[in-house]
Amino acid sequence: MNLIVAEVIRRGRVSFAEFMELALYHPKAGYYTRRRAGEGPVGRSGDFLTAPTASPIFGRTVAELVRQLATTLGEPVTFVELGAGEGVLLELLLEQLGDGRADVLRRVLAVEAGEWARKRLAKRCKGVETASRLSEVTWPAGPVVLFASELYDAVPVHRVTLLGQQPGYALGEYFVEADGQGGLRWAVGEPSTSEVLRYLREHGLTLEEGQVAEIRPQVRSMHAEHLAWCGPDAVAFVVDYGHNSRKLYDARARRHGSLVGYRSHALVEEVLEDPGEIDITAHVNFDDLENAASDAGWERGVMRPLGVFLTLHGALSFLPPGVARGEPLSPQAWAELSAVKRLLLPSGMGSDLKVLAQGRGRAWQAYLRLATPPPAEA
Repeated sequence: MNLIVAEVIRRGRVSFAEFMELALYHPKAGYYTRRRAGEGPVGRSGDFLTAPTASPIFGRTVAELVRQLATTLGEPVTFVELGAGEGVLLELLLEQLGDGRADVLRRVLAVEAGEWARKRLAKRCKGVETASRLSEVTWPAGPVVLFASELYDAVPVHRVTLLGQQPGYALGEYFVEADGQGGLRWAVGEPSTSEVLRYLREHGLTLEEGQVAEIRPQVRSMHAEHLAWCGPDAVAFVVDYGHNSRKLYDARARRHGSLVGYRSHALVEEVLEDPGEIDITAHVNFDDLENAASDAGWERGVMRPLGVFLTLHGALSFLPPGVARGEPLSPQAWAELSAVKRLLLPSGMGSDLKVLAQGRGRAWQAYLRLATPPPAEA
């Protein structure tokens, strides 16, 4: 029997947040943490693409931004990637910086929950420190650049709905239980924790009857701890799918929430099937990340669509040679151009993914100078 199904049967019934934790991070059977002999879950041969795996232009643009930050600050920085996976972004970063790496990077740290992924990353990216949690690592001296790409959308969610009752309404939470036939099924009951009600109240959220929503009460404190670790001179970039509360929980746009699974680049609606074999994700409430910055004494930040962010920081300079001149392109150049369109154009990742830049101290001021477009020529 599937180990995760067996664990749910053993417990009797679990909140969906508990199920998602098991499905993604169970030490032996979790989607991200189980041992993998072949290809990992991310990339064209896996189940889904991330921004770093969609096109190498993403990593090259990030590398040049880090180089510019170090140059502006006049000293190397510590670069930290949360949820580093197998090191696709870090490999591109180090390759782009080349022999000038020592002038830009004081330390490079990869934080990744999966032991198998950390081992692959260590082979791929020489000289990079690895850890399963950021709290395991001693805070470094000097400025820090913190990077998290599609990390928080994989944090477990509580799934809630508003149940119609007479004379009023009641909030219900989704649970997962055994179906008696070796599988799992949904169940609805009273909220599993007071944090659920507190979260809705603090965000001023009022659901409509039958509306379904996913919430992450723990993300605010989690992100605040990540920022606090960085010290007084740092900038953070969070790349993720999501919106602020008002738009994320709009009943007309997302009446059934944003919870989905991915397998072989196809959407999976029945996320209870084959736990540990599919990715499970839900959109991020960026209000949580902005509030976390305030809690940590950081600027709440500036949020831009991914395509705008990458273009602002020079992604177009990495397009295949000849594009700007209108010259015929090789098949390889056409493939590269097709891949980068996914990142830059507003019809795909370019608008669906957002980049939230936050910071404090000299590093933040340096970034704001770099992110301010030059004045238009008269």
